[in-house]
Amino acid sequence: MAGLGDMVNKAKEWAGKNPDKADGFVDKGSDALKGKFAGHDQQFDSASQKAKDYLHGPQGGQAPPPGEQPPPQQ
Repeated sequence: MAGLGDMVNKAKEWAGKNPDKADGFVDKGSDALKGKFAGHDQQFDSASQKAKDYLHGPQGGQAPPPGEQPPPQQ
């Protein structure tokens, strides 16, 4: 059975190959939560951006967090 780390790595690999689809899934999840927890839109937007940064690397050319590797360039 694959460990959680293996699943995360596979998800990041898939997201690197399918960035638009990955962002769409993150956005759909965020929108669903916004509908259930009104008044917390800003928190969900922030969490969504952090998830996208984790999957694709931070925007603006910043280095990834220590121990993380940026996704492969296509």
